[in-house]
Amino acid sequence: MRSKLYWLLACSVIINACSKKGGVTPPPPPPPAGCSVNAAPAAGSFVTNTSVTFSWSAASGATAYDIYFGTANIPVTTIATNVTTTSYTYTIPATANATYYWYVQPRTASGTPTSCSSSVSSFTYINILAPPAFGYYVVGYFPSYRNPADVPDVKFRMTNVVVYAFFTVNPSGTLDVVGPSTLAQVYAKAKANNSKVFVGINDGSGDGKTNFKNMASTAAGRNNFVKDVMSKVRQYSFDGVDMDWEFPTTSDGTDGTFTLLMKELSDSLHRDAKYYLSAAITAGKYSGGIRDAIRNEIFPYVDIFNIMAYDDFSTTVPYRHHSDYTLAQTCLNYWLTTRGMPASKAVLGLPAYGRPSGITQTNTVLTYKSILAQGGNPLYDSAIVTAGGFTNYTIYYNGQYTVKRKAKLAKDIANGVMMWEKWQDAMDDNSLLKAACDTVGRTY
Repeated sequence: MRSKLYWLLACSVIINACSKKGGVTPPPPPPPAGCSVNAAPAAGSFVTNTSVTFSWSAASGATAYDIYFGTANIPVTTIATNVTTTSYTYTIPATANATYYWYVQPRTASGTPTSCSSSVSSFTYINILAPPAFGYYVVGYFPSYRNPADVPDVKFRMTNVVVYAFFTVNPSGTLDVVGPSTLAQVYAKAKANNSKVFVGINDGSGDGKTNFKNMASTAAGRNNFVKDVMSKVRQYSFDGVDMDWEFPTTSDGTDGTFTLLMKELSDSLHRDAKYYLSAAITAGKYSGGIRDAIRNEIFPYVDIFNIMAYDDFSTTVPYRHHSDYTLAQTCLNYWLTTRGMPASKAVLGLPAYGRPSGITQTNTVLTYKSILAQGGNPLYDSAIVTAGGFTNYTIYYNGQYTVKRKAKLAKDIANGVMMWEKWQDAMDDNSLLKAACDTVGRTY
């Protein structure tokens, strides 16, 4: 009887102990999720659209993500919670030059967030906008090898843009400053007479294209060039940049790299609508790779296109004018009508020099003022001159009458005239710039 009692008590203890165990042991809580890697916007990048898509890598063990965003370097504001994908689009405030910080905080299946504030990235919102246009453009190039003292102030008042020609692209893909003392004089005269000053950039190799081509062939080369251009623009307080790549072409692929370069340069110059971008481009009369290299894609990037409607000469065919009124019509018709260039950006080039036809151009090209000095008539377009070992040959130039017609044409269907170059013009009432300004009503 006693043994039976012990057996019942033992069973009771065992049954009671088993009931207290409560069955299967519950699983441990999930481990914390790892941190994500921010993908876009990239750290230190710039954005130009207020609609920003944040993206990040998937974190190990994460089932959802919280997104933190703000102007503090460790943001505390949550703009989204429990996002189950690895991207999220959000509209940021349109505050120019504001730097924003962001990071994502993964969550586990239990909803527990993982602290990942150490993975903060930043980006800056910027405005890229063309600066305001300023009416009918009268652009005058001033080469570094000319003496500014030879050109009176009134000639600077006639132009609202002076292009200092040139800083040159070197083999390293950066800029060489040419004639800093001349630049200082040109700049002072231009500013004293209410003209903007652009820096003209051409190729330092001597052929107009080699250093441009090599520099623009890679993203790194273009980036390095644009940084140096912006540094020089700020250093010398230029109002803009004039690109004189003569010439990109479809035959070697530089049409593509030229387009990329102009886009990247435009983005930098147009930040906060601060600096202008102009480009000297081919006349457009002849079909082929050079003309086609100027893609319509760059029309929005550039503020002024200086159309070089001159130098259509021949060394074998006589009696051919290199820049007559018909050429001006042909060029503007092609760029404006055929290609659709905005008329507000089209500027017609005028030569302040003459060329012969049917003979060599070496030592036979004369400035407009030199032609007048040899008896040329300021109202005509040709004269008999002597130069370069040639006696009494015919030189073809633009006199005041033709310049007035061209200036009127540019006013009617385009938006300005450009002269290569100011020093070659007459400094008195026979001035071609004067003729142009008088025609369009520009005071000086």
